[in-house]
Amino acid sequence: MATLAISAEFPLAVYTGHGADGAAEKVPAISRLFSALIQAAAVGSLSTGDVRSPFTPGALEVLEWLEEHPPSAMSVPTVVPVSAGGRTYTYRKEGVFLKEVGRVNNKVTARTMSEGFAFGGPVLWIWEDVEAGSGMIRTLDTLCADVPHLGETSSPVRLRVHTGDTVGEPTHRLDDAAGLRQHAGELRQVMPTRGRLAELEAAHAAQYRGKPPSVAADKHTTSTRPHAPRPDETCQRTGVFRPVDTLDADVPWSHVLALPIASQSRPVPEERFVSVCVALHRAIVARMGAGAPPEVTGRYAPSMPPAANRVALHYVPGDVDGLPFDDSRDRFLLMVPRGMSGHALGALVGALTGLRRVVTKAHQLAVEPDKVEVFAGDAFWRAPRPGYTRAWEAMPAVVAERRLKSVVGIRDVDLAAAWSLGNVFRELYPETGDTQAAARYAAVTDLGVRLSGRALRTLTPSAYVHKTNRASLPQPYRLTVDMGSLVSDRSIVALGQSRHLGCGLLVPRDVPTMMQEDA
Repeated sequence: MATLAISAEFPLAVYTGHGADGAAEKVPAISRLFSALIQAAAVGSLSTGDVRSPFTPGALEVLEWLEEHPPSAMSVPTVVPVSAGGRTYTYRKEGVFLKEVGRVNNKVTARTMSEGFAFGGPVLWIWEDVEAGSGMIRTLDTLCADVPHLGETSSPVRLRVHTGDTVGEPTHRLDDAAGLRQHAGELRQVMPTRGRLAELEAAHAAQYRGKPPSVAADKHTTSTRPHAPRPDETCQRTGVFRPVDTLDADVPWSHVLALPIASQSRPVPEERFVSVCVALHRAIVARMGAGAPPEVTGRYAPSMPPAANRVALHYVPGDVDGLPFDDSRDRFLLMVPRGMSGHALGALVGALTGLRRVVTKAHQLAVEPDKVEVFAGDAFWRAPRPGYTRAWEAMPAVVAERRLKSVVGIRDVDLAAAWSLGNVFRELYPETGDTQAAARYAAVTDLGVRLSGRALRTLTPSAYVHKTNRASLPQPYRLTVDMGSLVSDRSIVALGQSRHLGCGLLVPRDVPTMMQEDA
């Protein structure tokens, strides 16, 4: 048994290809790799030169082996779209002459450009614990060397075969038990099955090996359009590659990216924290383009259940107690949710590269993405000083997520806070996700949580939320909380309706231990 891999390295760092539906592919499909190897076997250095029987026995053995053995894993680097904006077109004459309104026109056709994806390294398809002889591996390596490009000719490729210790670690593994429901970070790859080679051979023979047309039948007409029939796709299936699990800490947000602010046009008051975070979010999504992951956008496919938490953006002034920095600069904190795939995280980091300004109607902030620092989500804040106990206060406030019916003996504001805590921690502590507000309050207090909410008097409650329902006025409130055994004293957490966009960040408010015990 051995481990075998094929790596695809793009010398121009860009891959351009389109799937069966015409949409741009982020990662080359396995079926595309298989088709490229068939072409290499038919016309490359191992070809027999016979149009009707182009494959040598060795090449045929490799192709049939690939039909029977799909990759068990993949390694996918950081992938970002080349064009972060809308579609770009180029127009050219392609030799299509159509008779329109009594005259023959040399048609100008539009072609979509800049739909490629930039790769931060090679893509690997990995076969683990397979039986592959040295002769077959050499043949496969020769076929790989004969492949000039994957996808369009604008994305040349260098394919190599790796064995043993030269195979890198996978980022995704094939899940044969996967169903139709999609999960965050997964890759769906079209793969060949037994009979795919014969299927493509039959399509090629029908197109090119039949009786050539007569001169009269082959003449140009003004109704002719470029056309190549698609081969059957019966001998293909979709494989689901799930992200390799990482040892994330048991906190809602496992990592924090701290983005320094170099300068700003004016100080940002707490009523504008949400607006500057919304502007940062829009800038990041714009740079990601159409392929922005749902962990960033919050837009999940109908078949994908929304996660409890997604990427959260918060503005923190440099004078906040407990920050782990040695300067007093303001920063944006980008909180990465637990379990976020490496693919989505790479897209987020790639979108930050080159970001220079965050602009709202009232503020212009210059940022320095080349000075981003990364922290663990369970060890972000400084530890409390000796003799002090850690409490937390929501900055700038918490926004209630829904209207709850009053419960006897529990203040409405504390009930709302417990509801928000349950929404954040429901994946780590399922009991906190109860659908009944009183049961949820009991679950969080059983974990040692103590809540103390109070009204926030403001003339602009809508400033603390990104979107509002006209029928429901936003309800921001102040909150002090002792987190009990939910998280450690250094973990980063945000609560409430706007926890992903600038409101509800819990910051340390340490109190002397003696005072805490008296309370």
